[in-house]
Amino acid sequence: MQAMHHFRLELRHATMPTYVASYLFPFLLFVYETHRVGRWIFDYGMNFSNYKFMGYEYLLMLVFVALQIIVEVAFLLGAWLGRHHDLDHRITNVLAGVGCSIGILVFDFALQHAL
Repeated sequence: MQAMHHFRLELRHATMPTYVASYLFPFLLFVYETHRVGRWIFDYGMNFSNYKFMGYEYLLMLVFVALQIIVEVAFLLGAWLGRHHDLDHRITNVLAGVGCSIGILVFDFALQHAL
């Protein structure tokens, strides 16, 4: 019988650089989004009808997520070339981090187009 390597999505058992590379960007994006929405509520209340006219900030968030993807691809490429033993876990954590960032972008997009 052949031994098969099964790809399991696990968010644990990875090295510390994996967690930093995977979740630092979404954390910073979450802090920025919290500040952005909080500032809007402080200035205008719960009226989000003009939220989409806030300027360049959503574009800045998109650029930040693109930068995250570039950095994480380079991180995974370095792990792959270095033959790190936890490459499976790194991939899983990177995908989870990108998913968190995209979730924040979707939330902001929903606020912009809710009304």
